Amino acid sequence: MPRRKAVFDVLFCILFASALGLIVARAALAAPDVMVKIDQVVVLPASSAVKLGAISEISGDPRHCMAVANIPIVPSNSNITKALILQSIKSCGLKDFTISVIFPGDMKVAAEDPYLSAIRSQIVWPWKLEAKSCDKIDGEILDVSRVKVGIKNVSVKVRTKDGSVRYKRFQLRWIAPMFTAARQLEFGKILEPDDVSFMTSPCRDERIPGSADDLYGRRLKRPLEAGEPICGCDVEPVFLVKRGEKVRFYSRAGTVTIETIAKALDSGALNDVIRVVNPDSRKVITGQVVGEGVVMAKEENS
Repeated sequence: MPRRKAVFDVLFCILFASALGLIVARAALAAPDVMVKIDQVVVLPASSAVKLGAISEISGDPRHCMAVANIPIVPSNSNITKALILQSIKSCGLKDFTISVIFPGDMKVAAEDPYLSAIRSQIVWPWKLEAKSCDKIDGEILDVSRVKVGIKNVSVKVRTKDGSVRYKRFQLRWIAPMFTAARQLEFGKILEPDDVSFMTSPCRDERIPGSADDLYGRRLKRPLEAGEPICGCDVEPVFLVKRGEKVRFYSRAGTVTIETIAKALDSGALNDVIRVVNPDSRKVITGQVVGEGVVMAKEENS
């Protein structure tokens, strides 16, 4: 048996067909948009549902990966099977791109370690969390030291069998589906689609962008090496519209596009939704920033 088959015996390409809303499982021949590699040991936290990105490694097109990572998997009788994972992907409603799912040859499911569960209970963290014990002591869990996403060390207060109170130390590793630098990027770089890739990576900050659009058009606050995760704290907005300035405002009436001059009531970066006011009618309108000094009507408010 080939070595690769000994480790991974199932490879599916889930093709989302927008016309029929169907999913077809087939052997992957072309490169998929999103690659999902299920963990050898699927660890189930105490919560009733787990996200796909918490039990797998995900890579591929940044436009689609985070949506795939957020697919909920609801365990059945405290168990997750290959069929359940595929059914969860099939019923999630995502369309118009392909997903390859690689299962390990002998997938195992395990409950989260009690110490790890106690640490996780201190924060909101839906992704992977690994804890390596530094002490050979065990006991009843009494308390956990302050936990923050990205910290490397934590202590758990325990009462041992002899009644003494000790502190069990752990080294933490935070892992999440992340947008990453597609190449070496310099400080001040305005991010474009070609600058951003996606893969499951170590995480140092809880501010994980929810979509690629949260990064495009933003300016890097520090240089990044190729493959390095991009956190929300690494970017800042580049305001294409500034509060108080005049902007070109476009609205549509049927097939006609109307251009007027308005005044911005908010500052905004690319794709931000801001308020503008028509200086003649004094009507406040909501629009989306689409360029430097340009806003497109989104909705109207009295």
